[in-house]
Amino acid sequence: MTPRLLAALAAAATVSVALPALAAPAPNVRIDLLAAHTAYGDLGPGRGDPRAVAATALRTFAGRLHVDAGRFRFDLVQHSPIGTHVRGTEVRGGVPVLGTAALVTIADGRVLQVSAYGAGNVTGSAVAHPVSGVAAVTAALRAAGVTTTLVPSHVDRLLVPRAGRLVDTYRVAVLSERPAVARSFDVSATDGSLLGVVDDNAYVDGTATVFDPNPVVTSRNTGLREPGVDLLGADTDLDSAELTKQLKTLPLKGLDATDLQAGKLTGPWVDVIGPTLPASNGKFTFTRGMPGFEATMVYAHIDRLQRYFQSLGFTPKTEKGVNAESQLIVTPRAETYDNSMYQPGNDVIVFGTGGVDDAEDAEVVVHEYGHAVQDAQVPGWGNTHQGGSMGEGWGDFLAAAYYARTSKGFGDLCVAEWDATSYSTAKPPCLRRMDSKKKFPGGMTNEVHDDGELWSATLWRLRAMLGKNAVQQSDNVLRLVLASHFLLTPNAEFGDAVAALRAAAKQLRHPEWAPLVDRAAKVATLPLNPA
Repeated sequence: MTPRLLAALAAAATVSVALPALAAPAPNVRIDLLAAHTAYGDLGPGRGDPRAVAATALRTFAGRLHVDAGRFRFDLVQHSPIGTHVRGTEVRGGVPVLGTAALVTIADGRVLQVSAYGAGNVTGSAVAHPVSGVAAVTAALRAAGVTTTLVPSHVDRLLVPRAGRLVDTYRVAVLSERPAVARSFDVSATDGSLLGVVDDNAYVDGTATVFDPNPVVTSRNTGLREPGVDLLGADTDLDSAELTKQLKTLPLKGLDATDLQAGKLTGPWVDVIGPTLPASNGKFTFTRGMPGFEATMVYAHIDRLQRYFQSLGFTPKTEKGVNAESQLIVTPRAETYDNSMYQPGNDVIVFGTGGVDDAEDAEVVVHEYGHAVQDAQVPGWGNTHQGGSMGEGWGDFLAAAYYARTSKGFGDLCVAEWDATSYSTAKPPCLRRMDSKKKFPGGMTNEVHDDGELWSATLWRLRAMLGKNAVQQSDNVLRLVLASHFLLTPNAEFGDAVAALRAAAKQLRHPEWAPLVDRAAKVATLPLNPA
């Protein structure tokens, strides 16, 4: 696990700036956009310590954004190609309030953005004598019926809104295989009792492995299917001559030599928990029916994708990376997990089995990694239904746009064809598509995967306008969308994301892209600005 898991909620020193709570902007401030929770423009000087700058900016705009700036603590500083982003939360009694967020963006020595979401007048604070975090984990494991976990359970202490007040709560993320549990449990900090169970994972149905991206795309055969079950009726990931023919050799870069000798794949950008691999010099010749196939597939594709992000300018050497860490991945060959998911609490991606194993389709792999990337950029992403939908749409779009660079136009509109063969009756089978004609708000179904098609289709339309060929289009749009994520809070909705895309386009020195953002959003009748 990496330090960013704790960054957004870490106990950092509160920055105190002696400014009036409702101070008016200075004469040299220019406000381009002012919504209920966000202001964009030239909002004042931004030189000096980023946290102090952020505190000053929030105090200046607190009245307009309807928050109490004195309750906020800034504890995370990020860098991107468009500037420096300082994030914080509302804190009461030293404990962060769930669902609150503050974000100040600084570019070229000036404040570009101030966003804030507070808890308002809701009562409640931290208890004076809480039970221990260890006791909370014990209570969560007891509630889950779990004795052994796949990874150590991560615990956060939060003030969680419940029945109109803030309740001091430990949120414990639990991941186990037997029984299959991947949930977060809310435990009372007052007495250790169970308050509730939270499903905060990001799911996708399917399977995946060492194809590039999957055998349907490389064979250009939309009728390709897996052989089925063995003589005893078990799903054993049977091989076939046609499937083996579709295998490609991909690099496994940066493997840790010590871990490799122990049969484990670990590198700078990927850390795989899976079957023990045979001792080798790092060269594996698995077929899809062999243990370890999913592990090598996941490592190859995520490592390559992270290096691609860095080629777009999101480089950890300049502190401008996006999820530039060794992402923890679990690839169990167990039928207990039929869905793939990203679990934010443990910062872990789990790939499911059943039918076509999820990790056999690189587009599913990339989709799930997209959730981890977004959560790294915007800790706690998805406090709203629209935000959760955009998360699913982003994962789909990332997979489609990334592999459209090499597909030569085949299957670009269809995501995860190979994974979908085990459950989709469409021709071709698709997990989801990029060409949805849905409109907002009438086309919303209140299901994040379905509603995510509004966002993925909007981004796909935008992609078509940002270059003369597939590579240019994907490179430009992915750089733009990744940069725009730094301008969002966990409470973002469609209008916030559209406005962030415009602002990011200007900061990337492409102001001509801003009207194209609006053009793409208008097709789906998405709001162009925050509510």
